[in-house]
Parts: sequence; C-alpha cells; structure tokens
Amino acid sequence: MAQLRRKWEDIDHELEDSVAGALTSTSGDGEGDPLGIGGYLNLIQGLEAAVLITSKSFDPKAFLSAVHPNATYQDLAQGIAHLEASIDARSEAIRILVEENFDRFVAVKAANDALYAEMKEGLLSHESDYASRPLRDQLKQAAMKANQVFLPVLENAAKAQRLRTTLGVFERSKFFFNLPSFIIESVEAGRYDVAMRDYKKGKLLLESRPGQLIPSATPKEGQTAASGDQQQRRILEKVWGSVEKAMGEMKNVLVAQLQDPTRTLEEQEKTIEVLLDLQSGDDPLWTYFDSQHKHILDEMKKTHRSATALIQSTIEKTSVENEPGKLTLHLAGQLQTAVTALEAKQAESIIARSSAERVWQSILDMIKSVSETMLSSLPNFCKISKNFMEGKYRKASLIHASQASSSGNRRSPTQSRTMALDVVKLYISLISEFFTLSDMAVMSPNMNNPSSSNLPSDSHSLSTAYYLMKILGELQDTVNDVNALEISPEVTSLLKSLLESAKWKFEDLLVGAWLRDANLFYYLEAWVASPTDMSATHHLGQMELFQRQLTTAGFKLAGGVDLASSALAKPAKQNPVPQAFVSKVTKAFVDALYAFLDGLVTLASDKSPIVAGGIAAAEVSSTGPNPLELLDLRDADTRKLVVISNFTHLKTAVIPSMLNQLETALGISILEERQTLLNAVQDRDKALFDSYVKPKAKAAMDVLRSGILDPDMDWYETPQPTGQLMAFDLPSVADTIAEIRPYMYETLIFLVSIHAQVSSAAETLLDRALSTVVNELAEEALRCFRQVKRFGMGGMLRATLEIEFMHQTLGRYVTPSAAKTLSDLYNKISQAYSRRPGDENLQSNLDGVKKTLADTRRATGIEFLCFRQTKSASSRSAGPRSHKEGSSRTTKTSKESNRQ
Repeated sequence: MAQLRRKWEDIDHELEDSVAGALTSTSGDGEGDPLGIGGYLNLIQGLEAAVLITSKSFDPKAFLSAVHPNATYQDLAQGIAHLEASIDARSEAIRILVEENFDRFVAVKAANDALYAEMKEGLLSHESDYASRPLRDQLKQAAMKANQVFLPVLENAAKAQRLRTTLGVFERSKFFFNLPSFIIESVEAGRYDVAMRDYKKGKLLLESRPGQLIPSATPKEGQTAASGDQQQRRILEKVWGSVEKAMGEMKNVLVAQLQDPTRTLEEQEKTIEVLLDLQSGDDPLWTYFDSQHKHILDEMKKTHRSATALIQSTIEKTSVENEPGKLTLHLAGQLQTAVTALEAKQAESIIARSSAERVWQSILDMIKSVSETMLSSLPNFCKISKNFMEGKYRKASLIHASQASSSGNRRSPTQSRTMALDVVKLYISLISEFFTLSDMAVMSPNMNNPSSSNLPSDSHSLSTAYYLMKILGELQDTVNDVNALEISPEVTSLLKSLLESAKWKFEDLLVGAWLRDANLFYYLEAWVASPTDMSATHHLGQMELFQRQLTTAGFKLAGGVDLASSALAKPAKQNPVPQAFVSKVTKAFVDALYAFLDGLVTLASDKSPIVAGGIAAAEVSSTGPNPLELLDLRDADTRKLVVISNFTHLKTAVIPSMLNQLETALGISILEERQTLLNAVQDRDKALFDSYVKPKAKAAMDVLRSGILDPDMDWYETPQPTGQLMAFDLPSVADTIAEIRPYMYETLIFLVSIHAQVSSAAETLLDRALSTVVNELAEEALRCFRQVKRFGMGGMLRATLEIEFMHQTLGRYVTPSAAKTLSDLYNKISQAYSRRPGDENLQSNLDGVKKTLADTRRATGIEFLCFRQTKSASSRSAGPRSHKEGSSRTTKTSKESNRQ
C-alpha cells in the first residue's frame, strides 16, 4: 500500500494540474509566492524548473535569489512560518479527502487487482510471450510488405543520389558540355562574335585543364587508372567533335554571307575578322575577292545584255520606216515642234521630245544600270583590298605567310587591285562596245564598225544633243566615283581615255544629226515675216537659234562645261576645250550654214515644200501683220524674191553676228571661213537674182528690140514728131502722144509689173532689180541703135524723144553705168544723123520735142507713178535734175547735129 501510495504521489506531482500545485497556487493569472511575503513569481527564461516548487528540479537557492533577492531575515522567517502553515493546511485537506472517498479508493484497488489477474492468465500469458508474439508476427508481415513497396523506391533514391553526385561533377563543367548548343544558338541569333568567344574559351579549357572538366573516377574492380583516363578522353573528344561540327556550320554560314554582295562594308569586315579568327585553311579574304569579282563581272554583263535587248526592242517598236522622204518629213515635223518649244524658252526636256525619246531614255537607263551595278559593290571591294594591302588584317598576313611557306604558291595582295582593274576594264569595254568608241586605249570588240546600230535614227538633233549630254554627265559621274576610290593610276588613265573617246564619239553623233537637220531645215520655213526686220522671214531667226543651241551643246560635249551632276549645283565654270574639238565644232557650224544656204535655194526652186508638198506650216507667234500671207508663194518668182531678200539679210546681219558670237565663245578667229562663207552667200544670191532678173530683162529687151528694129520703121524717112494726141489700145494708157510708139509704153508697163511684184514680196530689192533691168535695157537700146545706119531729122528727134522718155521715167533706177550707156546711145544717134536740105530749123524742132516730152510725162504720170522717187529719197538722188539733164542732152544732140 505504501508502495502504491509512493507511486501515486510520484505520478501526482508530475502532473501540471496536480492537487499540490492547485494548493500552492494563489492566483489564476500567475504563480503566487509560497513564502507569502508579498513577492510574485515571474518565470525567467532558463530558470523555470529551478524556481517552481512543483518541479522535481526545484532549487531553493535559485528560488530565493530569483524571487526574493532582497528579502531580510525577518521576511524569510515569516515566510518559513507561512510555508509550514500552508503544508499543514494541505495535509489536512488530503486527510479529509481520503476520509471522505475511502470507499472509492478501495473499489479502485479491487478492480485493478482483478484486471491484472485476468490479463496474466489470458492476454499476458507466458505462452503468448506476454502478448508480444502476435505483434512480432504482424511486424514481420509489415516488414515484408514494406520491402516489396519501398525497396524499389529506395533503390531509385540511391540511383538519384549517384546521379546527383554525377551532376555535381558536371555542374562544374556545364559550360564545356553545353558549348555545342551555345554555339548553335549564337549562330542562329547572328552573334558570331559570342560564338567565337565561347569556342576559344572551350578550346583553352580543353587544352590546359582537361582534368578539371571531368575528374578522374575511382577505378572499379578489374579496371586500371589508364582505362579511366581513356574513357575521360573519349567523352571530351565526343563533346569537342560536336563543337567543331557547330563551328563548321558557322563557317559555312559566314562564307555564304561573305559571298553576299548586298551586305555592307562593316558587316563584311566583321565576317572576315571572325573567319580569320577561325584560322581556316582557305583564306576568307580571297574567298571574298574571288566571289565579288565574279559577281560584279557577271552582273555587269547580265545588265548590259538585258538593257541592250530592251533598247533594240524599243527601236523596233518606235522607229519610223525608212522609206524615201518619209523619215525626212517625220524628222522635219519633230524638228519644227522642237524649234517652236525652243523659241518659247521651254524646258530642255520638252525641247528634246521626239519619237526616239523612249530609245534615248532606255540608253540612259542602260548606262545608269551598268554604272550602278559596278558601283554597288566596287567601293566595298576596293576598301577591303586597300585595307588588306595596308596590313590591316594581320591574321591574313600570317595565313599568307604560312601558306606561302607550305605550298610556295602565295597570292599577292596586289592581285586584288588587278581584279578591280578587270571590273573597270569590263565597264569601259561594255560602254565602248555599245557606242563603238574608236579610241585605241579602249578595248572594244567592234572597233571596225564606225556607227552603232543601238542608236535611234529618227531623233532630231536637239533631242540627240540633250540625251548625249545626259549620258556624258552620267559617265562623268561614274568616272568621278571610280577615281575617288584611288584604285591605280592605270584605272585613272583608262577612264580618262574613255571620257575622251566618248566626247569625240558624241561630237561625231551630234555633228551628224546637226548637219542632217541643217539640210532639211528649209522644211521649217513658214513664210512669216520677221518681227524685227520685215525684209526677212522668221525662218532666219529660227536658224540662228538652232545654230546657237547646237553650238552650245557641242561646246558642252567637248568639255567646255562639267556635265557631272555634282557640278550642276555650282556656278557654271568654263573649261578650256581642246583644239581638236574646237575645230570640229567650228567646222560643223560652218557646214551647217552651207546646208542652210542650200536649203534657201531649194525653197526658191520647184522642190520647195510649199510646191512639192511637205509638213504643215507651224503657227509662228507674231506681234505684227504678216505681209507675206497676201502673196502667192506657189509662184516661183515670188519665192525667189523672198529668198533673195533673206540672202541679203544673212549677208549683212545674221551671218556676221553669228560668226562674231562663235569667235567670242570659242576664243578663235575664222577670217578665212568668214570670207568664204560670205562669198558663198554672195554667189547663191547672185545666181538666184540672175535667175529672176534675166528672164524679166530679156522679155523687156525683146519688146524694146521689136520697137527699135521694127521693119516698118524707117529712121531716115520717118516724119518729125508733131505732138498730136492719139488713142492706143493699152490697158493702162488712154490718150497719149502719138510720137512715142507703143513698144516704149509696153516696155515701161512691163517694168511696172516687175515693180509691183518686187515691192510686194521684197521691197528692199526694188532698186537692185529695176536698176539691173534698166541697165540691160540701156545696153540693148545701144546695141539696137548701133544697127541703124542713119537717121533723118524725124528719126533722130523721134529716137531722142523715146529714149529720153524712158530715161526720165526710169531716172530713179538709172545707175552711173546705165547713164554712161545712154550717153553713148545719144552720141550714136547724133553721129548717125544725116543732114538733108530743109533741116535748118533744128532748134525749133528740138523745142517741140521738149514740149512733147513734157506733155507725155504729164499724160503718163499716173501709170508710171511708181517710178517716181519719194521726197525722202529725192534729196539723196539725181531725180530732180532729170528734166534739166534731158534738156541739156537734147541741146547737146542738136549742137552735134548742127556741126554735122
């Protein structure tokens, strides 16, 4: 029982809510003071077991030092008394509790004893190993089941542990093992420098620290350390093989990019640097040079072939059938439109419009395409070549040195310059082949062909000049761009020769079109009077404008002005022109003038377009009336007069002015050509004038001759003039003096018709034409009267009257030469006078002749009014003295007759 009690108490004191604890607790909020001296138990961390009186580890010293560190002896004595009282109170409480519940304690004891006896005989029997055997059996079954279930898991866990160990090894070398994938990703992203950096890093690790990549494994049973190292090398070699494969793919990508002509210079240089870092067997620089060289040559040839085929196709579609006269009329029509635009000061592109414009534009596009094809790749090629020769790519130099030492076949860096020279030579050859340039420095396969079939034949000269200047400007731009690359002196020399040859060829083409159009320029004659000089047609002004335009174009093509696009934005600067070009332009200018002169002669002939049919006359703007529109220009004589008037204006104004401008512009003197040209104008003028005047003069002389040498007229027996009026059947004469026979009136009336025609068509030629006719009449009259053997008084007076009437009527047009002829005529009449008896009253008869002459002049004043001089001209001529001179001539004749 005591044992059971001790056991009870031990258990009771171990509980947190034991009866003793409840008794010692004075407050539900915290621990009370067992001594009862006013302290309060605060639990200090780390001292709970030592200060709690309910704890088995209670330490009184710790309790006093923690709870009552400042208590006095009296306090502690009082506390002891309080504690003893508390213990007694608690013991009394327990006793009372036992007394009141004793029966329960007894019942519990009996129940426990019965349960123990039953368990000892049954469940806790010796046979069942005190109830442990079934438990052991269950545990064995559970262990077997656990082995089935958890043993694979444990094995996998072991494997995972070993894998973790392996991964730990690889974690230190993950860069090396991931290097192939790193390189592939960098290549796909275009980060070749990153791929190259990783490759170098991996190569360094492989060569310097292979043991750190894969640590040497502990050899297993039956294996040696050498076999482990061999296995390690196989792993590294396999990984590095993947790296080299990835780098090989990167190299293929870079080589393909190196052969791409569309990439920029910076991109290509980066690619070359990366390939040089790879230290491949093939030099990337020569891979670039070879591929670009072939690409540029092939593209230039391809562009030239396709452009030439397009030009030929355009020529076939737009060309005019070369039938006789059809092409000429077509060109003349286009030239007329162009000259009209030139007069209106329209843009040069409008002036240059023609049916061949599409062909010229195709040719210009061909030049631009070939030039752009060359210049799109050549600058990068030359820049890399220059850097190569200057040693910028040092790794390339090392590769060259190693290749030279190993194979002995080293390609010189200057070979890249030769490749660039090949490109320029091909460009020169293609341009020369197209235009058949003839300079010996230009290697063209068609040198023997003087003309090119690639150029349009239906382009007027103004259009030809415009596009030739555009083409030459494009060539000049290309040459400037190539020279800026500073490839070699040979390239500069070849390009200079190309430009000189192109200029010379283009001058030939311009001169050919110039002279061709000058020969057909007469088709542009619209028969409109010039607004500045009514004695000439507007055609001369057009011709002068045409000559000025083409001379300027020839001067520009010869190099007088820089046609490059870069020079167009700057103020025009005149450059010296080689003498050969000056001579060519000057000769073309003069030859064109000769062609114009021939065209003027054609206008006066029956081949004139207005007669033979041609292009419709263009509308010419004029600020004043056009007197020529009232004329019948289909009449050959009318056209001759207009053309002769043009020749006069050319000789006196137009040609001298044009030649002076030419000499000033080119800084030359062409006195010999000037004189020859003016002589040619004079010759053609004289030929045309004679072709007009001589038939007229012959017709008038025939009438005069028929009257003087009339068989019915007896100059010896004819009676003296009486001054009687008589009616004549003439359209312009009513009643006149009978002593002047009709032939003289017919002659003068014929001259009136000449006067009317000349004054209406070319009034400035009036004096020249009539003076020539009068001179011819005077000579013819002298020749006729020389055939008269003798004159009587009546014949002498009548002959004097008739010739003097003609002399005074036409006095305005009597030249000194004609006056001398008439003087000789009067002398001849006087010398042929045969005096007879009854002729003594000569003076009175002469007075009668004077009166008859005066009456006749008055009677015919209206009909022959056109021959009278105006007041402005009379003050400068001998017209007012004609009557006095006539009287003196009559008196002189009478005196000579009296002496005879």
